[in-house]
Amino acid sequence: MRFILLLFLTTAILYAKSKDTCFSVQLTSFIVKESSKYNFEEQEYPRSCQLISFTNMNAVRCGCHERYSDAKKKQKKLTQHYKNTMIVTTYSYRFAPKKSIVHIKPKVAAVIDLKENNKFVVQELNQTQTQTHLEVDTQKAPDISSFEVSSFIEDIVMQGNINLTTQAYITKPSTRHSSNYTLSGELELAYNKDNFKAFTKLKAQQDYHDISGGSDATKRSYLRLNELYLQYELEDSQIMFGKNIRFWGALEVNNITDNFNISEFRSDPVENDKIGSWNASYTHYTDSGEMSLIAKFYEPNREMSALPYIYYPFTTNVIQYDASLITKKSVNRPSVYLKYSGSTDDEYTLDYSVIFEDGYDSQRYYTLPTSPTGTINENAYLVNKIITYNTLVLGATLYKLEAVYADVVDDDEISDYYNIGLGIEHTLTQVYKEADLGLLAEYYKYATLEDTKRDDLELFEIFQNDLFLGLRYSFNDGNDATIVGGAILDLEYNEQVYYIEYEARVYDILKLNLDYRQVEPSSSDKTAFNQMGKQKRISLKLGYFF
Repeated sequence: MRFILLLFLTTAILYAKSKDTCFSVQLTSFIVKESSKYNFEEQEYPRSCQLISFTNMNAVRCGCHERYSDAKKKQKKLTQHYKNTMIVTTYSYRFAPKKSIVHIKPKVAAVIDLKENNKFVVQELNQTQTQTHLEVDTQKAPDISSFEVSSFIEDIVMQGNINLTTQAYITKPSTRHSSNYTLSGELELAYNKDNFKAFTKLKAQQDYHDISGGSDATKRSYLRLNELYLQYELEDSQIMFGKNIRFWGALEVNNITDNFNISEFRSDPVENDKIGSWNASYTHYTDSGEMSLIAKFYEPNREMSALPYIYYPFTTNVIQYDASLITKKSVNRPSVYLKYSGSTDDEYTLDYSVIFEDGYDSQRYYTLPTSPTGTINENAYLVNKIITYNTLVLGATLYKLEAVYADVVDDDEISDYYNIGLGIEHTLTQVYKEADLGLLAEYYKYATLEDTKRDDLELFEIFQNDLFLGLRYSFNDGNDATIVGGAILDLEYNEQVYYIEYEARVYDILKLNLDYRQVEPSSSDKTAFNQMGKQKRISLKLGYFF
């Protein structure tokens, strides 16, 4: 397994940029459709953008930069108007200037018009200047401090959302609630000025059962400062300090490499809610990608819901959970990450990231009390870890790989382990009118390397030998409506999870999410699903975005 990871790492890094290529910012890409009436000029993209045609795909790419850092600056500006930008490598000839005389006549006509109206322009200018001098003499100069405050406020962008989620559990254990109502919301404030950025995000959640309290309380309500950081862009590098969330991953169902931030156990596990981490980073942009050095300063505690909640992971609430984290060293022992990311684009597109970590592992384990009056605690241990996540586009097919190898540092209970996820997604275009159909398949494998230490069951590992088969139906009707469904099949413990989810925007400010999920746990093995019991649920979520 180590050989496979090192081979993939070596292959990715040796894939260098050709001398005949440059770095561009890709705004969007789409599968070529025979009946498409796409008009590039009508989209009003910036002048530096070109429509690039490949065999089975078109892409809108902007600029042709020799240095990766210049492309990164361009991406920063374009991200203000286009959300899903990415830096790619493009052949330089695609941006070669084209000789044309189409615009000569309009320019000549403009010069003639200017000469004919020259006297009028000069006369109007003189009148305007005279009027301006009179106004300056009679009016008080503006307050500079008020102007600065006004300019500061104009540079602040605020956005957020408010969500109401209602869930009904058709099948459930007798000790769990039969329904649940949750109100949640997020508020973001961003200040951007030249190369400086300040950002903060608040998140709040209120569970209906927590209002009445008592034995029905789920302990799922909270107010959390999720992100608060400062960021500054230099000529070919970036500095960041504060609390933020970093997403690392490529797969659809479970991102095994997305382990910089811990998950929030009081939220719906389907949403994969993350808790911000205090850290500092320095990122340097090179000619072939970007290199980041990240130091995480603190290993946070993690709160947990109470037993009436359907996703409480233990079978009894008699033994209390204590959120105080037990660590191998101090909770302030830094976790250091060295990350390299890059992309290539010849006849196909490869995006790759490789990360080395020395610090606390994202995987934690529980220690049970030695007496009935004791508590359950989470434990964190130290690892040296290599992580990689990658995507490769070949025609209408997307290939995905996530892999982790962890060398555990001197722990009596936790073994070295590896975790691999492989995925493939093939898109069939225009299966019905403008709708596309994606065929999804993913396989996950987790294994410990020492039999005398905790295994996957004791670590509550769900995706230890699982196959996912699913479909994604995209309506492409302008409201981002999609239907995603599939089955997760545990090939070792005979468990199944079935789900179907519908999501769409309404009037651009409302978002609708409707899903059905069914869990068929193992009847003989003490898996995480076995602990929580058989479940069937229907969920409706309405969100207002501002």
